[in-house]
Amino acid sequence: MKKILGIFLKGLLVLTPITITFYILYNMFLLTDGLFKGLLERGGLYFPGLGVIVTLAVIFLVGLLASNWLTNKFLDYLDKLFTKVPLLGSIYRIIKDTVNSFSANKKGFSRLVMVNMNSELKLLGFLTNDEESTFIPKGYVAVYLMQSMQWAGNLVLVPKEQVELLEVSSEEGLKFIASAGLLNKK
Repeated sequence: MKKILGIFLKGLLVLTPITITFYILYNMFLLTDGLFKGLLERGGLYFPGLGVIVTLAVIFLVGLLASNWLTNKFLDYLDKLFTKVPLLGSIYRIIKDTVNSFSANKKGFSRLVMVNMNSELKLLGFLTNDEESTFIPKGYVAVYLMQSMQWAGNLVLVPKEQVELLEVSSEEGLKFIASAGLLNKK
């Protein structure tokens, strides 16, 4: 009976990540394909997958327009308008700041660090802010300590001398922390 249960669990461990991955991809397909589905159906142009292509084209077009000086000014105006609206502005700013933290030209989650708690205890995190401010006392930096196996975490202020920048890509660091150290670097 133990052997049968072991084989079943092994099969479950193999199928679970595959199933979840395809489930997420399928739902992303449905979402992106459905964004313009109604419009395309009314025009008599819809076939499965065309909505994905149109969605990607719209995203590219918005990126192209955002790269133009004139439309960039208009987007800045919209940005300022959104931030002034109560409730909407707060939600918009949080989402925008979070998305921008992953941008290549922002510091955000790009600097993986090791926090030396004592000679034996080390924590991995991301240096998110190293500028003195109302929240960050002189000689301290802000480090985001992500919790493993989830996307929650804690922001801690740590003395600069206890923080060591690591020469590892933020993507590799993020994978390592999110997997609770189970991920092997290949």
